Amino acid sequence: MTPQQFTTHLRQLASRISHMQRAQLPNILAEKATAYFKQRFTTKEWDGVPWPATKRKVKRGSLMVRSSNLVNSIQPKTVTAELIVISAGNSKVAYAQIHNEGGTIQRHARSELFVRNRITKGKRKGKFKKGTTAGRGYTFGASTATMPKRQFMGHSPVLNQHLINAIQTAFNQVLTK
Repeated sequence: MTPQQFTTHLRQLASRISHMQRAQLPNILAEKATAYFKQRFTTKEWDGVPWPATKRKVKRGSLMVRSSNLVNSIQPKTVTAELIVISAGNSKVAYAQIHNEGGTIQRHARSELFVRNRITKGKRKGKFKKGTTAGRGYTFGASTATMPKRQFMGHSPVLNQHLINAIQTAFNQVLTK
């Protein structure tokens, strides 16, 4: 290989690496991180620390995966060469942060100015049926609930190692072309 060929080869390699860093690598990292966060719902742990058990037995579905709304809300929000943001929660999943970080939920006292209709006969007696009726209503007192931390997103040494491995694989593919 002549010096000119070597210089040309080096410039092409630098160009491929630069393109990979700007265009491909952010998408690869966002995809890996999103998959890692979603996998926490299957393994029910964060970096080897299992989630706290529930107070009541889970009758249907898995812990924190009844409707899959929380898992499906985990998505890359911003993916650029400078910044990758992955978010969880939306208008249907306002509870994402409290599940991830734990804490206390405070509900204020409130009144309803209607009566919820109930079924009066048969097997489903006492259950609510569709609709409401104007009437006295019901008053709910203030209450608090403590939610344990069941982390599924955040900084993680395990995730960092997965991302480093993905970066090394991407660079090796560029270098071997």
